[in-house]
Amino acid sequence: MIKSKGIIRNCSVLVLLMACFLDISEPDMPLTFSENPEVIPLENRSRRKFDNAVVADLDQDGFLDLLLTEHSRRVEVFWNNKGVFSQGKPFVFGDTHGIAVGDYDKDGLIDVFVQPGGGDGKNPRKLKGYSISKDRSVSKEKEFTHFEASRGRAVKLVDTNNNGDLDLVLTAFPKNNTSDRAHFLYKKDDAHGFSFLELLPSADRFNMRTLITDFNKDNIKDFLFYGGAKVIAVQGEKDYAYKDVTKDVLGNLEHTNLVSSMAEIDFDNDGDFDLILTRAKHPFDSETDYDKTQKTFYFLNRRKTFLHDSLKIKGDFRLENLQMAYPHFDVFFGKNKTLFQRESDVHGGHDLNITANEAQGWPEDTSQKGLYIGYLGDGYWRIAGFTNAPTTGVIHNVMEQPELLKMQALPAKLLENRNEKFVDVSEKYGIDVTEQTAGVTVADFDNDGWQDIFMVRYGHSASQIEQFLFLNQKGKGFSLAQNHGIIRKELGSTGICAEVFDYDKDGDVDIIYANERGKWHLFTNNLNRANNYITVHVGDSPIHKVSPIGAVLTIESEGLMYRRVVGATSSSYSQSYNAYLHVGLGTKRKIDKAFVTWNNGESLELNIKEFNKTYEAK
Repeated sequence: MIKSKGIIRNCSVLVLLMACFLDISEPDMPLTFSENPEVIPLENRSRRKFDNAVVADLDQDGFLDLLLTEHSRRVEVFWNNKGVFSQGKPFVFGDTHGIAVGDYDKDGLIDVFVQPGGGDGKNPRKLKGYSISKDRSVSKEKEFTHFEASRGRAVKLVDTNNNGDLDLVLTAFPKNNTSDRAHFLYKKDDAHGFSFLELLPSADRFNMRTLITDFNKDNIKDFLFYGGAKVIAVQGEKDYAYKDVTKDVLGNLEHTNLVSSMAEIDFDNDGDFDLILTRAKHPFDSETDYDKTQKTFYFLNRRKTFLHDSLKIKGDFRLENLQMAYPHFDVFFGKNKTLFQRESDVHGGHDLNITANEAQGWPEDTSQKGLYIGYLGDGYWRIAGFTNAPTTGVIHNVMEQPELLKMQALPAKLLENRNEKFVDVSEKYGIDVTEQTAGVTVADFDNDGWQDIFMVRYGHSASQIEQFLFLNQKGKGFSLAQNHGIIRKELGSTGICAEVFDYDKDGDVDIIYANERGKWHLFTNNLNRANNYITVHVGDSPIHKVSPIGAVLTIESEGLMYRRVVGATSSSYSQSYNAYLHVGLGTKRKIDKAFVTWNNGESLELNIKEFNKTYEAK
């Protein structure tokens, strides 16, 4: 007996008639994504990263551009030319952390705020700003000299008192464990741009990652600070007031440690914001990994003496994606400590192929900081050294499994918002990830009316792996998609972050994601399902011309509610300015109500009669 759920070919008339009678139809094809190098000229070299891509229409031509951080080197600019990107001239250089985008001074130009790194605590820095003209020219760099210098991390624009002005929240890696100078609130100040207002609640040194949300639906933005030993929930109140409500809102969940990324998601379309969060170790501790099939061995070491001894290697010593950050870049071969001569800049990955003769023996003195590689004879090699910054790479043709460090299980969590309190519903809804994950982003990728989850895996650095894509099953749970095409191919890298946007304005949501010590990847959504969607482009408010950042789109349709926020992001440190709010609607036939609410309370009702198009709200 033959069973068919697809297109029926070469069948008898009787079988065709039966198929029609039983309403057997071709199912939806699996959701897939693909990379097209002709869309964007991304560099084909592995480098260090820091945070999510920053998505914003910088030149205000109606297409979303990109700012991509290459940590300690520069920020790359990619201009969107109606769905095809060109690389622009960079204007941010050096050690760069958080970036926020928005027109804070209401002059009609897009402003870019950048928090430089603090030189490992030796060189605290102050916020910098730039303005982007519609002709893509960039203003001279401005430094906010009256700000406190810090080892800065997050930069977030937010209207903290709903007066229509964009204020600024900065977080920093404090100088010591006892310091509470970590979360800074600066209010809009016409004379100086911003002026310091107060410190927000904080926890330990790593509690510097930041999510802006509204967990109690009062139209005042709240904060979640995370990344260390606990999560802090800070509730916004009137007139710049903030209250630590951690125990009330999170309960025992406040002790969720090592949260690497967090995003708001209304997975059940009930109108309040739930949370999805990933967890991963701090990227400072030693790591190892081994792929038994490919015979590849990965290592990462930092700030302590390391030794990987008696590595049984077939043939030459082949090292892929060697990365060594400032200040120690030297690699020495063999007994005579032959120095590796780099042919390209020090900020990215290098590939080495060393013969046994080139690396014969082991030096007596290895006190100079760097990486040492030596051939010991009989097919055995040794690598050792000491570096302040991470030293990492992948060795090929390692025939025997070396001693490995076991990665801690750190389950991702789905938290449901129940009457303004969060409850862990991960197991109930099928988020059963126990391995470490580094980043998360949320969108309705298949336009079926329910938000899905894309999760970036952290480990498995000796292997190529498929990322996690969880498809929402109409609010009843999530299923893990297979063969979706988003694969991490760079060996020696770990996952870091992801962002979503419809770069080609074709009505489905695409993904840009990065691997630490890897590359940026733009994946195009190949959706072929006939589901409905709408996009709402939110501009300044109609009366007082308030910024769209933080504005909320609400759609009610056939008993369900959809809410989207301008500037919503899973980025720990940065903030995109994507004012094109996408809502998948599945097979919905009508919109009962749709409106946009700005921070100052202004509201505009939308008359949506047709699907699969973009509406303006301003």
